[in-house]
Amino acid sequence: MVCYNDDMNLLAAITKILVAGSTEYIEAERAKEKIKDPKTGLITLQYEGADNTKLTILGTEHQNDIYHPEITYLGELVEAIPADSKTVFILEGQYGNTQDLPEDPAEALKVAGGEFGYMAALARQRGIEYMPGEPDPHITAEQILRERPDISRGDIALHYALKTLEPLFRNEKTLPIEKVAPYIHHSAGIAGDITVGGWVQHVTSRDEVLVMSEKQKAEVVAEMPEIVRNLNNQFKKIQPGVQLLDLQPDGTLRLLYDLSKSPVTWDPAPEIAGKPVTVITEISRLDMLMRDRYTLHLIQQVLNEGKEPIVAVGNSHITTLRPALDAVFRTG
Repeated sequence: MVCYNDDMNLLAAITKILVAGSTEYIEAERAKEKIKDPKTGLITLQYEGADNTKLTILGTEHQNDIYHPEITYLGELVEAIPADSKTVFILEGQYGNTQDLPEDPAEALKVAGGEFGYMAALARQRGIEYMPGEPDPHITAEQILRERPDISRGDIALHYALKTLEPLFRNEKTLPIEKVAPYIHHSAGIAGDITVGGWVQHVTSRDEVLVMSEKQKAEVVAEMPEIVRNLNNQFKKIQPGVQLLDLQPDGTLRLLYDLSKSPVTWDPAPEIAGKPVTVITEISRLDMLMRDRYTLHLIQQVLNEGKEPIVAVGNSHITTLRPALDAVFRTG
């Protein structure tokens, strides 16, 4: 049994793990890989408080296939929870509190945050409380810009755009521009007025992408030539001479670069994989630090209310959250 220790400095715990190339991070990353479920790919961590309240952490692999074992397991997990339970889902992303989340969980899985949108839609159907587990990325971006004057708004734009491009183009390298434009427009504009290209962020949250009018979508599509040009120019600063995207005459957008290659990575500790440290990896480290700090704050808040959080995050966050949680829980 473990008891929650309110006196532990949560920020110090995760900051220690996220020191670039730290021994703690390497050890935590290796330990994480050993506890993955071989069938679902999920990592499950469980803690129990002195008053028998339970905390469950789920590390997922970012799936959007309704037939994948991970999605089957998560669906069964939500369905098994009584509506009158003390459970609160804390879900990665910004999909938790929107009324615009698709009613159909299968549709939410495809268009609203993968497994996290899927769990949110199922929880809403069953009347189970849920909330987004990370801060508004606009706030995170502004905080990074305040704390790190060496990082530009263009760097921030590229970071979030790359994170959006990878899942969008995971299965196909060419997609209709009208399908992907709202998401690329939103992610590239998270930092506000992008000085590198001059376009202005019109969509204030990713939730609004789901309910854009046809007129708004047309406006965003019309801006894509400039956005693509700006992202390509920014990309060449970290990968000289290489083009990222190609807007083709038939109205499709093609991803030209394999985002798994270095130096384009959002790994917060690239040294472990032998990849170079870039401005993108540094933004990733800061982004993860702020997101994990926020998640830990929500966990503390929910536990203090006598409720039982089930936290679902991408399993990369397990690397930092597990040692931090081990630090803030003590053996009772």
